[in-house]
Amino acid sequence: MGQIDRRRLIRRITFDLIGLPPQPKDVSAFVADPDPRAYEKLVDRLIASPHFGERWGRHWLDLARFADSDGQESDQDRPTAYHYRDFVIRAINDDMPYNEFVKMQIAGDEYDSANPLAAVATGFLTAGTHANLDSVPMEEEKIRERYNELDDMVSTTGAAFLGLSLGCARCHDHKYDPIPTRDYYRLVSAFTTSKRAEVPLIPRAEADKLKAAEGEWKARLDEAKKAKSAVAIKDLEGARPPMVPSAYCLADSGSKPKESWLLERGDFHRQTERVELGFLTALSRNRSAAAYWTDAKARGARTDTTYQRRALAEWMTDTRSGAGALLARVIVNRLWQGHFGEGLVRTVNDFGLRGDAPSHPALLEWLASELVRGGWKLKPIHRLILLSTAYRRDTGYSAKSSKIDPENRLLWRRKPRRIESEVFRDTMLAAAGTLNTQMYGPAFKPPIPPEAIQARNLKDSYPADARDTPETRRRTVYMFHKRVVQYPLLQAFDSPDASASCGRRGVTTVSPQALAILNEPFIRLRAHEFAGRLQVEAGSSPAGQIALAYQLALGRGPTAIESGRVLQFLKSQRAARLGTYGEEASSRLALIDFAQV
Repeated sequence: MGQIDRRRLIRRITFDLIGLPPQPKDVSAFVADPDPRAYEKLVDRLIASPHFGERWGRHWLDLARFADSDGQESDQDRPTAYHYRDFVIRAINDDMPYNEFVKMQIAGDEYDSANPLAAVATGFLTAGTHANLDSVPMEEEKIRERYNELDDMVSTTGAAFLGLSLGCARCHDHKYDPIPTRDYYRLVSAFTTSKRAEVPLIPRAEADKLKAAEGEWKARLDEAKKAKSAVAIKDLEGARPPMVPSAYCLADSGSKPKESWLLERGDFHRQTERVELGFLTALSRNRSAAAYWTDAKARGARTDTTYQRRALAEWMTDTRSGAGALLARVIVNRLWQGHFGEGLVRTVNDFGLRGDAPSHPALLEWLASELVRGGWKLKPIHRLILLSTAYRRDTGYSAKSSKIDPENRLLWRRKPRRIESEVFRDTMLAAAGTLNTQMYGPAFKPPIPPEAIQARNLKDSYPADARDTPETRRRTVYMFHKRVVQYPLLQAFDSPDASASCGRRGVTTVSPQALAILNEPFIRLRAHEFAGRLQVEAGSSPAGQIALAYQLALGRGPTAIESGRVLQFLKSQRAARLGTYGEEASSRLALIDFAQV
């Protein structure tokens, strides 16, 4: 298959790297650029864009099963969980070495004790669903939920970083992979002293001062309320000291490890033997878990943590004696999937015996070795893939090639790909000219139709009065993801529900998708804005409006047949409304209908 033309190539790579459509001026400039390095320069510019972290951060958040609420029955909100999302985006934009990226998410608080922000990265471990154990009355239920919580941490760590289904060994030795139950519970030991917490984002001494001031203020307010003094009450309520800024992440309960047991068939009533910190035997060579742990404790400066998670992180990133070689293979395979739609190993979360064999094993090994050789930097690997001939191939079909390789595993063509739900939403905002590009910060709650918010026993209900505002027109990665109340448009287009690590999204074609496009209030509002933009930038000429609409939405001009059809559509839509709305309003509504199409 030949190479794709430049106009389609810039659209492909721009969606791929930043999740937004290219601007018409950028398309024209790239198509006309005579420099033989024009494509290489485009790759470098897009990788350097701050939007790159937003786009590729979303891929990682799928793996981390990130959401802004607990899920389960009460689905309590996590208003400070967004700090982890921001860490991911910043780390990707800064090209943090991947081995450091992994270490921070497992044990950031144990690596950099002087920096409270280091703990934010451990939001990876707390991102899963969670039952508030304080509200559970039965001790047995608390223990059961705690083991479920630990399983979520271990299973997600195994799937996201190592591409292994460790959770299968909770009740019995893994049926297919060399992962005995003992290894599973030795890994659980790394997290038994860790708990979810609101961790201060300022130095401890400063946080203590603010907490003391908060306590004094509350005591004075209580005294004023007892005295029924409406005035030191009003004054005090207006003089509340600043709250301690915090993030929802992980904290250790002390320096001494808790007892950890191997449970027969996963039943916490059947503790068969004591276990200590350990790692996967099949991926360990020449160095014991005890050696990693001893070294971690020697290098650490804290006295209120066990350093077991740091030992685990060191083993996981060790290419000589630990799991580092597998870690490298798994992440470069994920990058390949992000660019091609499927990995060299298609089962991206399962590199075990039951997973698919790599289609190009030598290429996978070479990319992994290049990653390690280059200091674990991911952007150079992106660049290698993007500059390849395979990435720039056209989507044309060849019956001869298909007969030899019907699944296109040899990459003789580029498979057409559907943009993801978040890119779909962001693209409509970009075309309408109303995308708010503000980065980072607390998540926004967009309006959700009342019929999509069913009555549930929620700790924090979804606001029924949410409105479409500039704040809600930010990129979708910053949207508040409430697990029990899914945003309908994203749900219709295969956005994961964050109940578990998602290595590869499903792609469906179902009727509710068409109905969502026709009836979703968000889309109709963007159509109003898009039509307004066309009127402002293209004037009153229908032909000019049509040409600009195609450039903004599709990155090309309309064909003669398309222009004729759109003109006829505008004419018929205007005529259908004339008797009710008048000439000017009818023309405006017809243009809005076209914009929605």
